[in-house]
Amino acid sequence: MKNIAITNDDGYTEGINILLDFASEIGKPYALIPERQRSAVSAAITLHKPLRIHEISDNIHTLSGTPADCAVFSIYAEELPTPDILFSGINWGDNTGMSPLISSGTIGAVWKAAIHGIPSVAFSIYQKERQNWRKKENWKNPEGIKDALRKVWKKIGPEMKKGVFFVVNLPSPEKLDSAKIVFPERIQWKRTAPVMEKRIDPHGGAYFWLGGKDPEIEKGTDFYEVAVNGNISIKKISLSQIEKLI
Repeated sequence: MKNIAITNDDGYTEGINILLDFASEIGKPYALIPERQRSAVSAAITLHKPLRIHEISDNIHTLSGTPADCAVFSIYAEELPTPDILFSGINWGDNTGMSPLISSGTIGAVWKAAIHGIPSVAFSIYQKERQNWRKKENWKNPEGIKDALRKVWKKIGPEMKKGVFFVVNLPSPEKLDSAKIVFPERIQWKRTAPVMEKRIDPHGGAYFWLGGKDPEIEKGTDFYEVAVNGNISIKKISLSQIEKLI
């Protein structure tokens, strides 16, 4: 059976347990995850300070680094089984759109794994409520999520090869049972509309807080399929195709 390394950018959440349960059906999985939330760090790696690993259970460890660090560590550190496949997620909140493709920590891990020759998949699930991802009870319909993962794997499992990764976005949990698998040709250009809010600290100094709001949904895109149609969006990324463009 293939070794499957699992990471994410949210830290230890129920999404890790769900993905471990599914991955145990197709291989020998373990999780190596950031010790704290590392959203939107892209494929950043740690070069100027040490990385420390800690055991949570037999098959779950944390690392004092980024999701991409977790990917590289699993491949090269020889502390854990060298992965044949890497899964990242399940991220609380979708990673549709062009911006997450280059900024998401969830997707950054699979970029890094693919560059180092390990086929990989980034899994995310659409959530209208962006908070409280750490509470197990908020991960509704876990069996429906695993059923969706099984359907996805039937489609992409045979296509896992060196230099390839997949970005999979699931619809909200209540729509999973009727969700279809689609391969959108278009990616939403902007997943969030940035909001830069100016605030004043207690000493009278200005500081700024970067946030965002949902933009207009572009019909026919990955975001449209997930948020409006309630479908499962799959995007295949081939590094060899990107190489031809540069």
